Amino acid sequence: MTESKQKITTKTLLEKIPAETCWLITAQALTRLSVMRGSKIMPSVLGKEEGVFAPVWGWETWKEILVKVHCENSKELHLYIKETFNIPVEDAVGAAKLVWVAATLQQGPESEREIVEATRERAVARTTKCVWWERFNELGVDPEFRGACNICEAWSEEGLTAVNPKLT
Repeated sequence: MTESKQKITTKTLLEKIPAETCWLITAQALTRLSVMRGSKIMPSVLGKEEGVFAPVWGWETWKEILVKVHCENSKELHLYIKETFNIPVEDAVGAAKLVWVAATLQQGPESEREIVEATRERAVARTTKCVWWERFNELGVDPEFRGACNICEAWSEEGLTAVNPKLT
């Protein structure tokens, strides 16, 4: 290689990719992997009726394990975000903001949400684009086996309880 030619490295290539694009790609890969681990989308690869872990414990137990894992992650993530970004969660408005930030940081910029109602006593947020449903659709997961909704609800509740036990 002559001195006039620039050496191409992973670092130089990554520096040219916008941070939001890197974040999106990483988040999509992680959510796709999570869906693939327990779903019925890999029979041709695995030669099994379900994903990698679901056959070991059964589908219902696998969903329970997913909820527990995501809830443990939620406690730590919500507390970290509350402290790092100094987000007050004394009322429903602060709680809605905290859940919004936590979900976006965990799931990437593809997620879309809107806060429909926000008062000190009550906040209602609507997810208008869910990364889990996007991955399920991309991977052709049977709707019967889409266990993410109860996971997301439990994840939000667990995170809120960790930062302010008075919130539900």
